[in-house]
Amino acid sequence: MTTEAAPNLDFTPATAADMAFIAQTIERFRLDSERLTPEQFITLRRDGRIIAFGRIKPYEKTHELGSVAVIEEERSRGLGEQITRELIRRFPQDEVYITTDLPAYYERLGFLRTEILPQELVEKLERVRAAKLREDPVGMIYDRRIEQLPTLADVYRARHLLEPHLQRTPLIRNTAMSRELGFEAWLKLENLQPIGAFKVRGGVYLSASMTEEERSQGIIGASTGNHGQSLAYGAKLAGIKCIIVMPEEANPMKVESMRALGAQVLFHGANFEEAREWAEEHAASEGVQYIHHSNAPRLITGVATMSIEIIEDLPDVDVILVPIGGGSGALANIIVAKELRPSVEVIGVQAAGAPAVYESWKSHTLRQAGIDTAAEGLATGAAYHPAVRTMIDHLDDFILVSEGEIRSAMLMLARAAHVIAEEAGAAATAAAVQLQERLAGKNVAIIVSGGNVPLDHLRRVLLEA
Repeated sequence: MTTEAAPNLDFTPATAADMAFIAQTIERFRLDSERLTPEQFITLRRDGRIIAFGRIKPYEKTHELGSVAVIEEERSRGLGEQITRELIRRFPQDEVYITTDLPAYYERLGFLRTEILPQELVEKLERVRAAKLREDPVGMIYDRRIEQLPTLADVYRARHLLEPHLQRTPLIRNTAMSRELGFEAWLKLENLQPIGAFKVRGGVYLSASMTEEERSQGIIGASTGNHGQSLAYGAKLAGIKCIIVMPEEANPMKVESMRALGAQVLFHGANFEEAREWAEEHAASEGVQYIHHSNAPRLITGVATMSIEIIEDLPDVDVILVPIGGGSGALANIIVAKELRPSVEVIGVQAAGAPAVYESWKSHTLRQAGIDTAAEGLATGAAYHPAVRTMIDHLDDFILVSEGEIRSAMLMLARAAHVIAEEAGAAATAAAVQLQERLAGKNVAIIVSGGNVPLDHLRRVLLEA
C-alpha cells in the first residue's frame, strides 16, 4: 500500500494541544478511548485543521491500528482510506492488526478477518464484547509482506541467479497415467532437486540475494524438513550460519540431510507450529534473521522459477495442480503462470488432515486447524495473510485429499511413472485422480513437489498395496 495526500492535505503527528479535539471526537464516535497519548496519533489536516486521524496503539508485545475517524463534513472523500494506508505505512511491524465492527470496509482495503490474534488483542475483544461497546467486533489483519510479493520480472531475474546452482527439472508426459486418468498428465519432477524438493529454489535464491550485513546475522527457520533443507542448502552455498528448528519427532532422513549441509538442528515441540513459535522467539532474542516457511517474499521469488519452466515446456497447459502447505508454491504459479498464460487454472491441494489454509480460503478468514497427516510438507496448522489474500483473489479452486488418496497416489507414481514421492509430493497426483472427470482431455501439469519419503512410510504404503 502506498499513500499520498492531496496537495492541500498534510499528514502530521498529533500534538498535546490536539488531544482535546481527538478525545472528544473519539467519544462522539464511540471509538477506542483506552490509553490515549499524542505520540500514538497521525492526523490528516487541511490548511492546518484536523479533518481525520488514526492511531497506532502499543501493547506489550504487539501493536494495533485503530481509532480511525473522519469528521462528518469531510466524509465520502476517501480520507478514511488515506489515513489507514498512512498508518499501515508507518506501522512498526509487518502484521497490522485491527479490531472493528466494520469488517466489510477494511476488507476492501485488503484486510482479512482472522481468528489468529495476539493474546492482548484477544483480551481486548473480550472486554469490548462483555461491555457491549460495539456490535459484533472482529479481529482483522493486513500483512505488509503482500506488497513485497515478486513480479514476473523479479522471477526472471531470480532464474538468472539460480542457473549456476540448480538444474532445470523435467516436465514429462506420462503415457500410463494419461491413459488411466483420461487427460494429458504431465509430471513436474521437483523430487529430482538436490534436496529432493522444490523448496530448494527459494533457499538458494534467498541466500544469493542477501546483503553482506544480512549474511553476517545468520538465519534461522522452523521446518518439518524441506524448508529447512532448502535454507541449509542455500546457506552452505553462501557461507551463512543456519539454524533449523524441528519438531521432536522429525523425519530422520531430513534431519541428517540438514546436518550434512552444515546446519545446526534443534528440536522443540510436538509439531511444526510449536517449533515455529520457539524459532521466532529465539530469532528475536538472539538477533538472528528468521526466515518464515511460506511468508517470505524472496523464497516465493525463487520457487516461482518452477512455474516459468512449466509454461516454457508446456505453453498450452490448461491446469496446474499444486500442493499447498503454507502456500509458496500456489503463489508462485499465480504470479507467473497466470501472467504468462491467463487462461490457465491453478488448483491448490491440501491434506484433509491439515486443512488450515483451505478453511481460511473458503471462509475468507484466517484460521488455525489441527494437524493429523503423514504429509510433512502439508502439515501447517495456521494460515497467513499474503498467501490466503492472494489465493482468494486468484486461485481457481482448492480441494482436500485424504490420507488414503495420498497413499494411493504414491503407489500410482511408483507403478506408472517409476517416481518415488513423499506424501506431500503425491498430493497433486491424488487431486488429479479425484478430479479426473473434470480434467478430461486437458493438459494438466502435476507438481511432484518432493521425494523425501521416510523408509517406514514407504514400507507401509507398499505393504498396503
